[in-house]
Parts: sequence; structure tokens; C-alpha cells
Amino acid sequence: MNWGVMILAAGEASRMGKAKMLLPCKDKTILEKIVDEVLILDPSVVTIVTGHYHQEISSVIKNEQVNLVRNNNYNMGMSSSIQMGLTAMQQQCPNMQLMFILVADQPFLNSALLQKMILLHTGTKKGLVAACYQDVAGTPLLLTAKYFNELNQLKGDKGARAILHRHPSDLETIDFELGWLDIDTAADYERFCELLNKGNAD
Repeated sequence: MNWGVMILAAGEASRMGKAKMLLPCKDKTILEKIVDEVLILDPSVVTIVTGHYHQEISSVIKNEQVNLVRNNNYNMGMSSSIQMGLTAMQQQCPNMQLMFILVADQPFLNSALLQKMILLHTGTKKGLVAACYQDVAGTPLLLTAKYFNELNQLKGDKGARAILHRHPSDLETIDFELGWLDIDTAADYERFCELLNKGNAD
């Protein structure tokens, strides 16, 4: 099966004021940890969509298994990054049947969760599998190819969550207990470090 992973890392992180995805996570950065977890599953294609911090990210992520796609129009919203990433991934892997959309600021994301999502899709045949936390379905999100055209129709800063709302009957969710913690502010990062030091990162 041909499948891919898109990691969104294009924003300017205005609330943090610096490249939040490159903050330390033990001996690596948060983004490097996410990439490592993804590569454990050996996807057909892995693409990171960069933008404001392209130079900083490209200086850290040098794995030849990972493609960096720069979205110079990242200020047009998340939809533009998703569409640029999808186009690049389909060019590299024309027969891609499944795709994950991840964000670069969910530091507790791991390969076990992604594997469970793949198995849930296989077992239920649902075209959408989303992580669920605090009663909200969101990222990571697994979509089958039949939804790729809808991704290309998204506008502005709407992510793929809009597709979940349109197709509830084709949606399965899985609990991601620490998915609520994304790194938007310095306080978020401090909270993450506290949890990490307590051994809750696995």
C-alpha cells in the first residue's frame, strides 16, 4: 500500500515568537522527534510543509527520507500548506492511497498512535480516522484518497477538520490522551517539559 505523511510546519508561531517546532525535546527537537516516530512506520513518502521558518527547519531536518516543501504563501492559511504538500506528495507518489496530516507542535505524537489509526481504518473501512482529545476530533488525521479533492477545495485557515464535519458517517476516532497539548506559548512548552520529566511522553 502506498501511503504518506504530511507534517505542517509553515506558520510563524506568533504567540511563541520563535520556531516552536524546533524547541528541545530531550536530545532532539520536537520536529525531529515527530519525524523519527513517523519513519518507524516506513511510509512511502514523508513531506514537511515549511514556511516562515524554512531556513531554520532545513538546517535541522536533513534526512533524505523527508522532503521539505516551502510554502511562501503560508500567510494565506493552513489550507494553502495542505494543498501544496498534497501536490508535492502526489507527484512523488502518484498512487498514494492514504495520507496522514500531522501538525509539528503536538510533541506527544508517536508511532504507536499512528499504527493504531491505520489498523482502525483497516478494520472499519472508514475513509477518515481522527485523533480525539477534549471531545474534539482533530490531528493527527488519516484520510483515504477519495478525500484528496476536498482538501484541494479548502479555503483560508481552515484545516481538514471541515471535512470531518461534512462526513460524520465515514469518520472513526481514536483517543489521543495528550493530544490537547500543542505548543503555542511559552507556558505550553513549560507544561510539556513538566510532563516529559515525569515520564509521560511515551
